[in-house]
Amino acid sequence: MSAVALTRRTPALLIALALCLAAPVAGCGRDAPPSTLVGTTVFAPDEREPLPPVSGPTTDGDTVAVSDLLGRVVVLNSWASWCAPCRDEVPAFVAIAEQSDPAQVAVVGLDVSDDPAAAAAFEQDLGMTYPSIVDPEGSILATIPGVPPTAIPSTVVIDRDGRIAARIIGEADQQELSSIIAAVAAEPTTGSG
Repeated sequence: MSAVALTRRTPALLIALALCLAAPVAGCGRDAPPSTLVGTTVFAPDEREPLPPVSGPTTDGDTVAVSDLLGRVVVLNSWASWCAPCRDEVPAFVAIAEQSDPAQVAVVGLDVSDDPAAAAAFEQDLGMTYPSIVDPEGSILATIPGVPPTAIPSTVVIDRDGRIAARIIGEADQQELSSIIAAVAAEPTTGSG
């Protein structure tokens, strides 16, 4: 093979290798190719799946059950202290939690596969005022429909009836997330959740 042929193929090989390596990091790979999962997906009300039970001890020792928050729009964000995109997106969740009426919108974290001391420091450093359920083995994250089992960060917006209205795989954008939350909060409840 000539050096010219190798040079022309090298970028394609590097891109393919990068995609293969990025897939596990992004958590992609449940049932669809990564390119169809990474990003934001908003579901019409008749296409929404119910969120399975999500509950457990929080990083501060309390207990949270998302089912106790029915009637509110719930933003459930998976994170870990070792995840750089998580660090970048947390200020958006803090702002949403602080700017939202707690009777209408709840932000809940899901601390996945993390060291407890590192998680506590992460929360303190970033001023996280909302609760985070501890998911040490990633078993809760693995049950969320449409979210790859290792997708950190990932976010689901749950409507007031307990159904998944939107999914974000990868770092969330505050403006986009706020827009989704406002649209879901404006929907009538069906009482079927």
